[in-house]
Amino acid sequence: MKITNGQNYYLNAVNQNKQATVQSNSKAVESTTKKEHISVDISDEARKLSKASLNAAPSEKAAAIKAAIQAGTYTVSAEKIASGIRDTMVAQKKVEK
Repeated sequence: MKITNGQNYYLNAVNQNKQATVQSNSKAVESTTKKEHISVDISDEARKLSKASLNAAPSEKAAAIKAAIQAGTYTVSAEKIASGIRDTMVAQKKVEK
């Protein structure tokens, strides 16, 4: 007993899906490449703010953490990490709904 019809049907469906995906992707690429070039002018104040934020000193909290790490006295609370992960996952589920 040969069971080839189901397999052939499945393979044909997979191939058609691949072809449709390739065609859809090529259309998406064409549509994105046809868009016009957009230019943005950044003001001098925005440039200054950007440079200032890059050169800004770390906050007191960050400096304290860095010092504790270097001294070997920084401790990590597994409970706080687990709580943060759980809270993030709950928030993500709310956004997805």
